[in-house]
Amino acid sequence: MEQVKEYKIIDWAYNRMFPNKIFKSFDDGIEFLYERFNQDELQDIFVVPSNTKCKADGYWSSYN
Repeated sequence: MEQVKEYKIIDWAYNRMFPNKIFKSFDDGIEFLYERFNQDELQDIFVVPSNTKCKADGYWSSYN
């Protein structure tokens, strides 16, 4: 199994929230979120591996 090396942030609908941000670790992504959002706002925001498919312009994409 390949080890995840980078992470990104998505919302509940798999929309990428910060297109220009990639994190070297899951913890870096979580820290970024805690600096910008209140705890109650985080229930629908996720840190996921960078190869997770997301929606872009209404289409599923693996490059974003």
